[in-house]
Amino acid sequence: MKKMFNQLRLRSGFARLRQELKKLKRKGHSVSLSEAENIAILIPIKDEKELREVEQFAKTLENENRKVKLLGFLFDKSLKSKLNKSIDLISEEDIKWNYIPDKDKIKGFINKEFDILINLCTDLCFPLVYTAAISKSIFKIAAYDARQAPFFDLMIETKEAGITGFFREIRYYLDKVK
Repeated sequence: MKKMFNQLRLRSGFARLRQELKKLKRKGHSVSLSEAENIAILIPIKDEKELREVEQFAKTLENENRKVKLLGFLFDKSLKSKLNKSIDLISEEDIKWNYIPDKDKIKGFINKEFDILINLCTDLCFPLVYTAAISKSIFKIAAYDARQAPFFDLMIETKEAGITGFFREIRYYLDKVK
């Protein structure tokens, strides 16, 4: 019964997202990693290991003179005390019944035109997909999922389970973009 209700919630969220996208105007195009100055990273935070991987990923980009903005969806509230202050967070408390995040919580993130937006979710995390889809970012990247294809400019089919492996794949393809 719970699984059916969650599927209903998700279908409602996707329907609402499609309605909102009809109102938005966005000119997306490819941006290479060498051209990007501002990069947004969406991350699911399930455990401390993923958190450290993402922080390392962001530090690598910052060392290359890029501004990095992190937005995480926190699955485990106990991790909140271990988080770096530079990560903006949303959690279960910040989403509506149909998994759509509170707009005030993500307003600053979606209104900024990042050169590249990377969704590091290898599994569906609808609050982050929604945020990426309505973002004004120029080039949006995610792991391949047919349900998310209309919302991203580049999707990479990955066999990597971890964030570090997926980041290596993203970096490989972004270095190829001209």
